[in-house]
Amino acid sequence: MSESRAIYGSNTGLLSDFPEPLRPALHLVEKTGSAEAGLLLLQFVAAFAHPDYMCNLAMLEPLPIEHKEAALEFFEFCLTSGLSADERAALLRFVEARLAQPPRGAARPR
Repeated sequence: MSESRAIYGSNTGLLSDFPEPLRPALHLVEKTGSAEAGLLLLQFVAAFAHPDYMCNLAMLEPLPIEHKEAALEFFEFCLTSGLSADERAALLRFVEARLAQPPRGAARPR
């Protein structure tokens, strides 16, 4: 198991629901939101949450190195340790909450 590390500016309450290796990717999704890198990372994470979500791994190639490293750590954990049913459900809630948010700067309906 990897050692616990603080992620500057993260919502530690939210991230504490997830295994340590998943937290950097989830923090970057939170931090970058509707920016292209955040949306691509969200698609990647969503593919592990539920089989209805898919991600073309080639789309991750242009991501900044920080996002790539977080995705690699996320991927490695999911393949080697796996997610429990509770962790997968929490991840699905995390993903669906972000997918339901309007893009930043988008006009809200009145």
